[in-house]
Amino acid sequence: MAFIESFAPFFADFGVLATLNGALVRGVFDAAYGDAFGMVSGNSPAFRLPSSVAVAIGDTLLVNAITYQVVVIEADGTGLTTLRLEQQ
Repeated sequence: MAFIESFAPFFADFGVLATLNGALVRGVFDAAYGDAFGMVSGNSPAFRLPSSVAVAIGDTLLVNAITYQVVVIEADGTGLTTLRLEQQ
């Protein structure tokens, strides 16, 4: 028997509504400061959502009235996917 985790309470508490290619989705948005080897720095926006949501590189995500493009998709194998974003 497989154990299946429900992420609904997590997203209800910590998630924000966003628009992915015109459809509403709920996920956790993070625009934390990023630093690469002490030489290049800036924001590293990411959006974490359930892996059941269909998404592709190049898709458009609107969060907090800012438009982003999906540049990397990282499924972690637990049912969550992190989208690495680039502000448009």
